[in-house]
Amino acid sequence: MVRFLALCWLLALLAAGCGASSEPLTIAMKDMRFRAAEVHVQAGEPVMLRVVNEDSYAHAFDIDAFDIHFPLAAREMVEITFTPEHPGRYDFYCGTPGHLMAGMVGVLIVEE
Repeated sequence: MVRFLALCWLLALLAAGCGASSEPLTIAMKDMRFRAAEVHVQAGEPVMLRVVNEDSYAHAFDIDAFDIHFPLAAREMVEITFTPEHPGRYDFYCGTPGHLMAGMVGVLIVEE
């Protein structure tokens, strides 16, 4: 019985990606701000971000520390996958001229 339970537990971990979420984290842009201004992820784990521009005008999504730079047209969505190796706080922002100064900034917190 113990072996059967251990096997079920192992299969559940494998199906769940060993604790890593297979669902993307969504960061939506609306009204010159990010709806999720703080996002937490784990160091060494793959991260899938779904960035959604909900506005009727262009934005961009940038994280300089990971060399991530994506322009987004009105109502466009992009999925980005990367693996942050080191814990820390990394700013993400909208690189469209004037948007960062208007407050379109958030922080990606990479935890150990």
